[in-house]
Parts: sequence; C-alpha cells; structure tokens
Amino acid sequence: MSPQEQKQQHLAATYRALLQLMSRKPMSLISITELCQAAQVSRTYFYRNFGNFDKIIFTYQIQYMSHYLRGLPNTPKVTLTKLMTNYFEIIQQDAVNNRLLLQNGKSLIFTQTFQTVFVALLRQDRIATQSQIINEPYYLEFFSGAVVNLAATWLQHNFPESPAYLAQQVAKFALKNQDRR
Repeated sequence: MSPQEQKQQHLAATYRALLQLMSRKPMSLISITELCQAAQVSRTYFYRNFGNFDKIIFTYQIQYMSHYLRGLPNTPKVTLTKLMTNYFEIIQQDAVNNRLLLQNGKSLIFTQTFQTVFVALLRQDRIATQSQIINEPYYLEFFSGAVVNLAATWLQHNFPESPAYLAQQVAKFALKNQDRR
C-alpha cells in the first residue's frame, strides 16, 4: 500500500470512528484518546494531521467532495443547475452522516467545504456563467451559506423534492439576484 493510500485509509477510519462515537454521544463528550482507540490510530497521528475534530470532518468532506467533482460532466464548463444537482445528490447519498454532523452543530464545516470546492471550480474556470457577481465582495459567503442552509433544511425535511428541483431553484434564485443589479 502506498503512503497516500495509507493516509486515505487512516483518514477514513478516523472519520468513521468519530461519526460512530457521535452517534452515541455529543461530540463535546468524546475524548481524543477514545477516538484514537476507536480509529486504531495513535494520538501522535491525530495531533500531527488534525489537532481537533473539526479538522477531521473538514479534511474528509473535502476528499468526499472530490468525488462530487468527478461526477461532473467532462466538459470545459458546467451549468450552475448541473453543479447544484450533483451537490444535492451527494448530500442525499450521505444523509445519515450529514444529519449527524448537523445535529452536532457542524453546518459551518459544510459551508467551508462548499466554498473550497466552489472556489476550486471558479479557479479552473469550470462554471458556465456570464455574471460578474461571483467576483463581488461577500458573494461567495452569501451563496455558500444559502446553498448549505437550503441543503440542511431539505435534509431535515427528509428530501421532499428531488435534487434536480432544488438545483433549478438555486439557479433561478441566483439569476434573479443577478437581474436586480
């Protein structure tokens, strides 16, 4: 096994162990020793790679979102609707873990993860948009917060609409926001 594969395996084990512990008690009551024992990793590994539980969640979520990026069409540009459809599908696919994270107050990590991925797509010039609003100060924070809040509400209501419907709504809201300028 390559060092990269071993690193991925340790991250996944640590993340799964944290979620398993969180399913039994609030994250604030989980000790580092308890997590390291459950994940079968050393405390040194924990402190060298993470330092806190939020960093485990964020690092894993970024890795998980790379799966999201691979699911995008292999075209130079992706529409906002397609981008958001894929995002909501991923939220739905990992519903149990996402609910657990939200119940433990980790919505900010979802927002940070979404922002990181969205910025990566912008830098790669993968999002098909004519609008310059994405370059405005605070737009990224506004848009990310709105999308994550919508996803959290949708998740809490047990997915009454399809991912495609929500994606269309996000695209419509984003376009209406552009029209007001």
